[in-house]
Amino acid sequence: MKTPLAWLNLIHNRVRTAVAVSGVAFAIVLMFMQLGFLEAVKASATLIYKGLDFDICIRSPDYLNMADARTFPGSRLLQAKGTEGVARGAAFQTSVAPWRNPTSGEKRGILVMGIGTADDVFLDPQLNRTVRQSLKAPEDVLIDTKTSLEFGPRNGSWLDDANVGLQTEIGGSRIRVAGHFTRGAGLIASGAVLINDRGFRDVVTIHPPEQVSFGFLKLKAGARPDEVAARMRKSLPDDVEVLTRAETLTRETRRWVWETNYGLIFFAGVVVAVIVGTAIVYQVLVSEVTSLLPEYATMRAMGYRDRYLAGIVLQQALALALGGFVPGLVLSQIMYRITSSRAGIPVEFTWFNFFLVLGLSIVMCMVSGLLAMRKTFLADPADLF
Repeated sequence: MKTPLAWLNLIHNRVRTAVAVSGVAFAIVLMFMQLGFLEAVKASATLIYKGLDFDICIRSPDYLNMADARTFPGSRLLQAKGTEGVARGAAFQTSVAPWRNPTSGEKRGILVMGIGTADDVFLDPQLNRTVRQSLKAPEDVLIDTKTSLEFGPRNGSWLDDANVGLQTEIGGSRIRVAGHFTRGAGLIASGAVLINDRGFRDVVTIHPPEQVSFGFLKLKAGARPDEVAARMRKSLPDDVEVLTRAETLTRETRRWVWETNYGLIFFAGVVVAVIVGTAIVYQVLVSEVTSLLPEYATMRAMGYRDRYLAGIVLQQALALALGGFVPGLVLSQIMYRITSSRAGIPVEFTWFNFFLVLGLSIVMCMVSGLLAMRKTFLADPADLF
């Protein structure tokens, strides 16, 4: 039976080992959080789109994001609805307008989404019914329950039905909360409301009345979105952009992850976490190897090869990686839940990130072990005399 030297070395100095495991766990938490924020960016990018019922999206070629969608002539939507294969279409308006806190009077930007009450634009049938029943007057709005508390809800929660009837202003126009829905605006805004198309023109006065932000089209059964979209691109002028649902979601994700600073920041955070973890583990292993140089020298004098000695160090590195991964994973899950509930952004755990972080933590510790094991080659038996 072989002596587990790697394990015995680790438990020989428990304080040093605990420091190493804590360092690895810290690096793992950093990696999980950065990747979690990156997943939040991806989810936030398509959060509203995924709740809408459409096969083809028409929007301005100058489109930036849901909060700054720009506009195109409403006549283009009428033309698109006449395309072969289209069953129905609906206009969808978006803009950011100042909401006045009913308690403090402070104004904050809120995402305003305008819809026709007869248009079933949402995938959720219950939300479509709520829109038809509640948004009867231009001043009526439905407020997202994930809207920040800084917008001034009664009883400290937008989930509370006590907010029904609350009156304030959006864009200088009086509005009344007629109900609520749950979706979230992600990183676009801290809150969102639904309002009918007449009310939208009242609160967003800079929006030209004959212009629309989006045209969402549903196709007839059996119609292929890519083929219908191709026909639309040929028939419509270049003042609109025609995209299938898949293209819309892909472009929106790419725009937020790769064309903004969010992706770069979070990817850089993962790299920094790996560097920090590598440095911590390297320092611990180097200190460990240095303190045991006489023992390593003795083993070399007894005929043990450098490969065997290096293997001991690498086993210690692997044990540190696995030992730090478990507490790092647990802490990350706790922080995911806290961040999601407090910040209102969908920080989610994925199995891809699980295996990615596990692999990075092992690589991080093995690299540290490879760097530290050079010390074992300095363990000259002559140093014993």
